[in-house]
Amino acid sequence: MRVRELCIKVECFNLKNTLECGQCFRWECIDENKCEYIGVIKDRAIKIRQEGNTLYIISNKEKNLKDVIMDYFDLDEDYAAIEKRISSIDENISSALNNTSGLRLLNQGFFETLISYIISANNNIPRISKSVKEISKRYGEKMVFEGKEYYLFPKAEELKNVTIAEYRECGVGFRDSYIFQTVHDFLNGKINEKDAKELSTFELRKKLLTLKGVGPKVADCILLFSCGRREVFPIDVWVERVMSILYFKMNDGKVKKKDILDYASKNFGKDAGIIQQHLFYNMRGKMM
Repeated sequence: MRVRELCIKVECFNLKNTLECGQCFRWECIDENKCEYIGVIKDRAIKIRQEGNTLYIISNKEKNLKDVIMDYFDLDEDYAAIEKRISSIDENISSALNNTSGLRLLNQGFFETLISYIISANNNIPRISKSVKEISKRYGEKMVFEGKEYYLFPKAEELKNVTIAEYRECGVGFRDSYIFQTVHDFLNGKINEKDAKELSTFELRKKLLTLKGVGPKVADCILLFSCGRREVFPIDVWVERVMSILYFKMNDGKVKKKDILDYASKNFGKDAGIIQQHLFYNMRGKMM
């Protein structure tokens, strides 16, 4: 059966900036010249490329494909208005937008994001991606797309019998026991998908911080990248460095995290999360 290509017109969207800014771990660039990527989201494999203001998508599962793409890439949201609003805050943001415009916050699955960001602690993106891919290959549902095998990220139920040692074999290192405990906490109802949708940001962060392996930065990444809480401002060493240099005029990166959070809350408000991504991605590109 011939696979149909879905075309979606977009505004204020840059596929490369969105997929390479560090918020997700399951995408692979297969053609830089064509800006073409392949990845696994929700319940399907996706190949997507951008030409101008048009996205071209094919998938192993065509049902509701447009809805899945619109939701995942937050395409119903007016990011042109957001960028106009945040560009007026200060010159640092305006300057960053010159290089990072079109970056959108993804709506990723809650359980996958929870486990992925536990793996991310004191880790780097290639290793995180490799571990997430290995867990998916061992315990997730297999699909065949364009002659290759891909795997969904497993549901909590599919991980209920996985041992700490087996997680370690997936390359997660010391995080093996954290993942094991969090999976069982999820299965036992300590936290769930309903919480992610219904609790306030304060209450949801509080719950996340009770999970093994979830500290403030990991909790805020989960809130921002899978729960739509755009007011949160995750702080890692990169963001600390960016804020220290740009806003506190200190090059040693020793500004207190509380001072950074207070500044972001006061000056960035409801857009703090997306501003964080623009500042982080722009500065990382200059420093690497």
